[in-house]
Amino acid sequence: MGWSPGLKKSVYIDESTDPDTLDELKRVREADVLIAYDQMRDRTLHIELKESECKEFDIIYSQYLEKGGQISYIRKKEGRKTHTLFMLEEEFGDFVVREVPEKKYLFG
Repeated sequence: MGWSPGLKKSVYIDESTDPDTLDELKRVREADVLIAYDQMRDRTLHIELKESECKEFDIIYSQYLEKGGQISYIRKKEGRKTHTLFMLEEEFGDFVVREVPEKKYLFG
């Protein structure tokens, strides 16, 4: 992860990132990032996890692999800090099946 002055935001990098792009970034550091899909808003989220949150997620994820269910999370504010809490919902209510309109793209 690093700060891009041109984009004025943090960007995530991996092995396939162009080396020239890496030279432009400031404050490059390693981060544990969880990629989640928000079904309600139809978008992909990048959640940066602290070490303790990463361990908590690993525990919940191993329970999910054993029992199934649904993993959900909330962000809880404690003072000036925000913590991500994960929960495994083994039983959840009836789902409503809805038709989702096809995404329209500007180009193509």
